[in-house]
Amino acid sequence: MNCQEANNIPITGFLVSKGIHPDKPQGNMFWYRSPLRNEDTASFKVDRLKNVWFDYGMQTGGHLIDLVCKMYNVSVSGALLVISGLSPADPSLSFFKKPDPSQHESSIKILNVQQLQNKALIQYLISRKVNVSIASKFVEEVHYSAYPGSYFSIGFKNDKGGYELRNGFKTKNFPSGFKGACSPKSITTIPGQNRSAVNVFEGFMDLLSALTYFKTDRPSCDVVVLNGVGLVKNFLQVMGSYSKINLFLDNDPAGKKTAAMIMELRPDAFNRSESIYPGFKDFNGFICS
Repeated sequence: MNCQEANNIPITGFLVSKGIHPDKPQGNMFWYRSPLRNEDTASFKVDRLKNVWFDYGMQTGGHLIDLVCKMYNVSVSGALLVISGLSPADPSLSFFKKPDPSQHESSIKILNVQQLQNKALIQYLISRKVNVSIASKFVEEVHYSAYPGSYFSIGFKNDKGGYELRNGFKTKNFPSGFKGACSPKSITTIPGQNRSAVNVFEGFMDLLSALTYFKTDRPSCDVVVLNGVGLVKNFLQVMGSYSKINLFLDNDPAGKKTAAMIMELRPDAFNRSESIYPGFKDFNGFICS
C-alpha cells in the first residue's frame, strides 16, 4: 500500500474500524469527539466528500495518513502499516499465526478463583526461579473444568476477564507443563508508577521473571503483557499514549518480528531483550540459568 492508496480509504470507515463513531452527522460533514485528545463536545470534523479531517481544538488537519501519524505517534511508514490493518490474513504478517497450544480454551469453564496457595503450583513457580511472594501479587489460583475433568492452574487475568493458565503437570500433550487459556483472550495492562512509559512482555511468566530479577513488586512504569504475539494489535491501539517503550519479548523468530514491527512504528522503542538476555529465548530462561 502506498500513500495515495491509503489516503483514498474513507476516514470515517477507518474511525469506525477503531470503534470511533460520529456524535452528529450533518450531510457530508461528520463531527466527532477528537480521537487525538479528550473532549466533551465534538470539535473534530471529517468532510466525507473531500475525505479530509480538521481538529478545531488543535487547529490542525489533513488526510488519513496525517491522522494516523498523530493518533499512533508514528512515521508515515508506520502509519501505512497501521492502515493496512495488521490483519492475520496479511501474508506479510503471517507470524501473527504463531500456534497457540491452548486451542481448546473455549471449552474451559472457570469454577473458582482464589489466592495462590496450592503447594504444587507454588513449587512450579519455584522451579521457574520466580519469587513466590512477588508472583502472588499478580497471579491467582484458578480451578476450572475442561473435558473430561476438573483442574487447577496459576491464572493471570487479562483486561477482558479471561485467564492465561499455567501449571507444571507434564502430560503427553504438554511435556513441559500445561499452557492454556480461557476466553476471552486479550492483553493485560498493569498501571505503574510512571504512566508515560511502558514495559511490554510477551507472557506473564516473563513479567514475573523480570520482577524477580529487579527485586520489586511495584512496576516502575505501566506494564502490558501481550499474552501471545498475536495480540500485539491490541497494544498498538494504546501505544501512542506512551513516550517511552521498553520491549521484553522472546528472542525467537516470532518475538523478533514483533519487536521489529513495533520499532518500525516507533523507532524510539528500545528492545531490552537484546541487551539483558541476548543468549536466551526469554526472560524466564535467563533467570533459570
